Amino acid sequence: MEIKNKRVESIFCGVLFCLLALMTGCDSDLKISSAQPTESDVIAAWVEQARESEVLSALVENGVLPSLSRLAETAHHLEEDVDVLCSSPSAEALQHAQAAWKDAYLAWRQAGSFLFGPAGSMDRNIGVWPANPVVLDAAVTDPELGHMLKQPDTRGFAGVEHLLFAPANAAEATTVGRIKQLKSCTEEIAQLTVEAKLQWESKYAATFLAAGDGNPYLLPADALSESYKELLNVTERTLRSRIGAPCGYFESGAAKPENVEAWLSQSTLAGFQATMNGFRLALAAGDGADLITLIATKDGLVETADPKLATDITRQIKRIEKTISGLRGKDMKAMLEKKSTRLKPLYKQFQMLQDQLVEASLVLELDAHRGLLELATDESK
Repeated sequence: MEIKNKRVESIFCGVLFCLLALMTGCDSDLKISSAQPTESDVIAAWVEQARESEVLSALVENGVLPSLSRLAETAHHLEEDVDVLCSSPSAEALQHAQAAWKDAYLAWRQAGSFLFGPAGSMDRNIGVWPANPVVLDAAVTDPELGHMLKQPDTRGFAGVEHLLFAPANAAEATTVGRIKQLKSCTEEIAQLTVEAKLQWESKYAATFLAAGDGNPYLLPADALSESYKELLNVTERTLRSRIGAPCGYFESGAAKPENVEAWLSQSTLAGFQATMNGFRLALAAGDGADLITLIATKDGLVETADPKLATDITRQIKRIEKTISGLRGKDMKAMLEKKSTRLKPLYKQFQMLQDQLVEASLVLELDAHRGLLELATDESK
């Protein structure tokens, strides 16, 4: 009830701000305009603020919190199964640890659309890809190279995948150096994911839902922009790092199939589908109180609703999922070594989806374009 009341107060503050802006609009001589908001202006502003707040609520309840909870839960199981493997190595224990890694990795990919707020720094800590197998294999056997095991490309989901799936058997996977690194990495993954979940639940969800009170979001649309920027980041990361670069689709580089994310565990395609599951939760999990509905029905100060674009986005997601399904059962690395253009259709479909989402951000009048610029800056460092 406290959050709901605060949300109502936030909507009122946001509407008041918009009306003050209308009332104090200035002409070229910096004189106060005589234009006054009408009763219909007040009602329309209130309705739009309320609808955006409902979308925020659905986004948190149906997308952010369940996804981060699932991620924390699977990361905890991964840590537990790795502990069992390290204390009592066996083929069965290795299989359980590998299965736990896949569950946690797919939960991570689904949660990718919600890595903002308290979850915003996790990707650079545990989501770096690919791992550096040469350095990793050398450092776990030579104590003098131990300092290199703190590098992001020897840790996180990529590092753990290499440690669990590259060895031929449980004995190879549980040498002294590998055990130490496995435990360190899975403990970090479990710790960071549960911290993000708890911070969202204990404080940030209320802050996010109260968007419009000016602390820190002046309007509900400002909070929506945070979420939307992450959607654009995911499309860019998919195009650049998960498909384009390893497949050699850019002028500056040749194909490197060994850098395709999660090929070693045969989880590449499942990872793409998990990303689409996250997209569905972020865009259309509100049963009418969601971004897709806003795109189709919301008239802004400048832009007008675009129901065709909303339909096109929904159809594009289905096309991508159909393409992913058609690639099932393929050995991704072997397939791309034979023909690196096999993922070109998927690349173009993601590119189309990104273009549609950028266009939709204009329809919704969200400040989301900076997300792509920030991602490009981060990845160039």
